[in-house]
Amino acid sequence: MVQQYHSIKDQNLFIVRISMYINMSYDIILIGTISIIIYLFSYALYSINKISKKLHQRIWNIIILISFLLTFGMAYLQTTLTEFGLNIPIVPDLIYWHGEIGILFFFVLLFHLQINWGSLRKLVYSIKE
Repeated sequence: MVQQYHSIKDQNLFIVRISMYINMSYDIILIGTISIIIYLFSYALYSINKISKKLHQRIWNIIILISFLLTFGMAYLQTTLTEFGLNIPIVPDLIYWHGEIGILFFFVLLFHLQINWGSLRKLVYSIKE
């Protein structure tokens, strides 16, 4: 869909909105480091039998569910606002937090794969046969 501008004011507003997106920076190292530390702490508790494997898995399954729902919800809201042409100042904040939670989602996904590696490996090898 090609966007048409009816005035210089509309063009300037578009340029300002684009520059807001370009200047965003995400905290990949901070989020990754905190996520890894929390995961290693819960894994250590599991390793020394302070929590069960089932509880360890449940904790990370809940975290992955929450991060997925937040990421999906923000993406859906952004899409809805954009589709209806609503120029609300909250959109740049949504984009930023969508990216931050998406980064968390990525790290939690890696932990989830590590936790369920045995089941995943069995599934893959059973498909090959």
